[in-house]
Amino acid sequence: MDGERIIAFGQDVKACAVGQASAAILGSHIVGSTRAAVATARDDLSAYLKGVREDLGDWPEVTRIASVRDYPGRHAAALLPYDAALAAIDQTVSASRNAATSDS
Repeated sequence: MDGERIIAFGQDVKACAVGQASAAILGSHIVGSTRAAVATARDDLSAYLKGVREDLGDWPEVTRIASVRDYPGRHAAALLPYDAALAAIDQTVSASRNAATSDS
């Protein structure tokens, strides 16, 4: 992280085809984004999968996994990469804050 921006990202994906595709889409957009942008992309995808909205949000590649909407049992696989990335961002920010506090 550099301030609010994500400047580096890596992932070792061990998932089904849906999870792999979703992780690839996330990976193509996350560097240069903010936590808020990743959370919005996740929320947009979740709302689409649940039928709450008809568009997929700002990341056009998400259309590649749009058919997952018809398979509720696969929704978690599509959302998992986003949830994991958000957890990692939160851990990174927390560790950075803790390091700054201990340096004081």
